[in-house]
Amino acid sequence: MSAVINRGGGRPSKGLRKYIGFRTPAKTAEDVHKIAAAKGMTVTDYVASAVDRSLREDLALLDQFSQQDELPIRMAS
Repeated sequence: MSAVINRGGGRPSKGLRKYIGFRTPAKTAEDVHKIAAAKGMTVTDYVASAVDRSLREDLALLDQFSQQDELPIRMAS
Protein backbone atom coordinates (compact mmCIF):
# COMPACT_ATOMS: atom_id res chain seq x y z
CA MET A 1 0.00 0.00 0.00
CA SER A 2 1.40 3.39 -0.94
CA ALA A 3 1.75 6.30 1.46
CA VAL A 4 -1.04 8.86 1.65
CA ILE A 5 0.15 12.27 0.51
CA ASN A 6 -1.30 15.43 2.06
CA ARG A 7 -2.00 17.71 -0.89
CA GLY A 8 -2.13 20.93 1.13
CA GLY A 9 -5.45 20.60 2.95
CA GLY A 10 -6.28 19.63 6.50
CA ARG A 11 -4.13 19.38 9.55
CA PRO A 12 -0.83 17.52 9.57
CA SER A 13 -0.74 13.84 10.41
CA LYS A 14 -0.04 12.75 13.99
CA GLY A 15 1.56 9.59 12.66
CA LEU A 16 0.49 5.98 12.88
CA ARG A 17 -2.29 5.50 15.44
CA LYS A 18 -3.84 2.44 17.03
CA TYR A 19 -7.19 2.31 18.82
CA ILE A 20 -7.29 1.46 22.53
CA GLY A 21 -10.75 1.57 24.07
CA PHE A 22 -11.82 1.24 27.68
CA ARG A 23 -14.68 2.12 29.98
CA THR A 24 -14.35 4.27 33.07
CA PRO A 25 -16.75 5.38 35.82
CA ALA A 26 -19.08 8.18 34.71
CA LYS A 27 -17.59 10.68 37.19
CA THR A 28 -14.08 10.03 35.85
CA ALA A 29 -15.28 10.51 32.27
CA GLU A 30 -16.98 13.80 33.23
CA ASP A 31 -13.80 15.02 34.94
CA VAL A 32 -11.68 14.06 31.91
CA HIS A 33 -14.03 16.01 29.61
CA LYS A 34 -13.90 19.01 31.97
CA ILE A 35 -10.09 19.10 32.22
CA ALA A 36 -9.55 18.47 28.50
CA ALA A 37 -11.90 21.34 27.63
CA ALA A 38 -10.18 23.64 30.15
CA LYS A 39 -6.81 22.86 28.56
CA GLY A 40 -8.20 23.33 25.04
CA MET A 41 -7.50 19.70 24.18
CA THR A 42 -9.58 16.88 22.82
CA VAL A 43 -10.39 14.07 25.24
CA THR A 44 -8.27 11.73 23.12
CA ASP A 45 -5.24 14.04 23.24
CA TYR A 46 -5.63 14.61 27.00
CA VAL A 47 -5.92 10.90 27.81
CA ALA A 48 -3.04 10.07 25.45
CA SER A 49 -0.80 12.62 27.19
CA ALA A 50 -1.74 11.28 30.64
CA VAL A 51 -1.07 7.69 29.56
CA ASP A 52 2.21 8.75 27.93
CA ARG A 53 3.47 10.34 31.18
CA SER A 54 2.61 7.24 33.21
CA LEU A 55 3.98 4.91 30.55
CA ARG A 56 7.36 6.68 30.49
CA GLU A 57 7.64 6.27 34.29
CA ASP A 58 6.70 2.58 34.11
CA LEU A 59 9.07 1.92 31.22
CA ALA A 60 11.90 3.45 33.25
CA LEU A 61 11.10 0.96 36.04
CA LEU A 62 10.64 -1.99 33.69
CA ASP A 63 14.20 -3.23 34.25
CA GLN A 64 13.50 -3.48 37.97
CA PHE A 65 10.45 -5.65 37.27
CA SER A 66 12.34 -7.97 34.95
CA GLN A 67 15.31 -8.42 37.32
CA GLN A 68 13.20 -10.11 39.98
CA ASP A 69 14.01 -13.80 40.06
CA GLU A 70 11.30 -16.39 39.97
CA LEU A 71 11.08 -18.63 43.03
CA PRO A 72 11.38 -22.33 42.39
CA ILE A 73 8.05 -24.13 42.88
CA ARG A 74 9.30 -26.06 45.95
CA MET A 75 10.20 -22.78 47.70
CA ALA A 76 7.04 -20.89 46.80
CA SER A 77 4.80 -22.57 49.39
